Amino acid sequence: MRKPLMALAIIVLLALSLLGGLLPILQGWIFFVLALYLFATEFDSGRVLVKRARRRWPILSRWIAAARGHRWAPHHFHTFDEVTDPSKSPDQGPNQRA
Repeated sequence: MRKPLMALAIIVLLALSLLGGLLPILQGWIFFVLALYLFATEFDSGRVLVKRARRRWPILSRWIAAARGHRWAPHHFHTFDEVTDPSKSPDQGPNQRA
């Protein structure tokens, strides 16, 4: 039951990010980054896709870095940033130490 609800939340956040891109009063990038956060934390394939996207489009990494300090960002958003950071080695997770 949790996975379908998370998928629905991701779809709603992506719709809000699209609406935020069209309306100047909404900041669509924060909804987009929150959708990516849910996608990467709930689905293993999402983590891989977000890491590839951050490697391919550096602006996405800048958005994630900007959202990390935003007041609406979840408290453990820095973990998402560390897990999906393309500059870190793929075999080193947040719980593993070098």
